[in-house]
Amino acid sequence: MEQTGSQRVACYDVLRVAATFAVVALHLSAQHWADTDVYSTAWQAFNLYDSLVRWTVPVFVMISGVFFLAGTQSLRQILRKNVLRIVTAFVFWSALYAAYAYFINKCALSTAVTLFFSGHYHMWFLFMIVGLYLIVPLLRPIAQNETLLRYFLLLALVFNFLLLSLFSWQLYSSYLSLSGMVYYHFTLGFAAYFMLGYYLSRKELSPTAVRWCYALGVFGLIVTVVMTSYASRRLGTATVLFYNYDSVGVLLMCLAVFVFARRHLNFPSLGEKGHARIRALSRWSFGAYLVHPLFIETFDQFLGINTLSCNAFFSVPLLTLLIGTLSFLVSALLSRIPLVNKYFV
Repeated sequence: MEQTGSQRVACYDVLRVAATFAVVALHLSAQHWADTDVYSTAWQAFNLYDSLVRWTVPVFVMISGVFFLAGTQSLRQILRKNVLRIVTAFVFWSALYAAYAYFINKCALSTAVTLFFSGHYHMWFLFMIVGLYLIVPLLRPIAQNETLLRYFLLLALVFNFLLLSLFSWQLYSSYLSLSGMVYYHFTLGFAAYFMLGYYLSRKELSPTAVRWCYALGVFGLIVTVVMTSYASRRLGTATVLFYNYDSVGVLLMCLAVFVFARRHLNFPSLGEKGHARIRALSRWSFGAYLVHPLFIETFDQFLGINTLSCNAFFSVPLLTLLIGTLSFLVSALLSRIPLVNKYFV
């Protein structure tokens, strides 16, 4: 999630802050999403908000792609600076969450140890982003050759998104079995978003193309909301099938959000002081991402405050604003501590 290189563009800092709040909204939407009746109004609220922010993790990856693929860092530099920071942050925060589970939730010691090595539920992002960092030297030559980059994105579109969508949700397991037999993985997963972010950062779209991006983003949101509701009711239980990051609906939302940010979120009128504040918030976003589940769980366990405490249409945005703000404040405080600010937030 760290931005590299000497050149900073305000829109990416703003987008990183917005994506951090969106992650909080996503996890709050998921808090009782699986154990609430899919026919209830509360579940429909959770589905709406969860769908609205499905772009958040891919956009984090797209932002990283912009700077890492344009950079000149060697693998050694990436390992010593970026990967090391992710590893040390994981050790610190995973130990904290494991200790919370052991001392507060009274889980077994063996469970706490397992939790430490696997990480808290939101730490899967750290494993994924390290994987992308490790292949930056392999992806960069492709990204910086426009023909190869377009070919990569075409393969990703076909194999990572379109083929999956051509199968109905009832045949999803059959598709996974087929893809496993083909052993095709090169353009799958988050590498597609990593490369897409770099491509869009260097592509000037026409006004017509921009309008199409926005329209497709709205279409992607509608498809995600409607099809998740439909599939969940058909199955009688909540399903994440259309929430998956390889779904076309999520891809279209990510495209629209990223294009909108590049065109409208640079705020040139803010001046240097305003941009300095945005850069500070952007630096604190990593720590806010790491700490926010602690607030979600503490509010629920000790204060009895969660997304079912009042109407879900109000509880999710209100708690997002409160917990997101507290998370940034904690990250800001931790960033003032030597060593902590370098290795843990």
